[in-house]
Amino acid sequence: MPVQDYAAAHPMEEGWIILAVGMTMIFLSLCLLFVVFGKILPWVLGLLEGKPKVKMNVETGDGSSRQEDMSGEVAAAIAAGVYQFLDAAHDDENTILTIDKVKKNYSPWSSKIYTTHTNYFGK
Repeated sequence: MPVQDYAAAHPMEEGWIILAVGMTMIFLSLCLLFVVFGKILPWVLGLLEGKPKVKMNVETGDGSSRQEDMSGEVAAAIAAGVYQFLDAAHDDENTILTIDKVKKNYSPWSSKIYTTHTNYFGK
């Protein structure tokens, strides 16, 4: 079958349809990514940044208490205290390593001596 007969029997209409569908899918997916990253993502990040700050109860001199925002210095002092407390547990570790030679038990399953010394030729 010559090339001219094949081209006449199979027009390129299918190719143009496949091209149009593929290009449309790519264009729509790029538009969707633009909308997600350009519009929706900043909106979600704005919602997350607006979350309430940590409040702590501060006792006043007259026996009542009031809520106050936790400052960065207080958070740093708490983090340093927790770090020192957890680090103190590792101070008294024993660093002496004892390595004993273990005698291996004989196992016929891993031994190749029987297959390597077998006389296959009847000698």
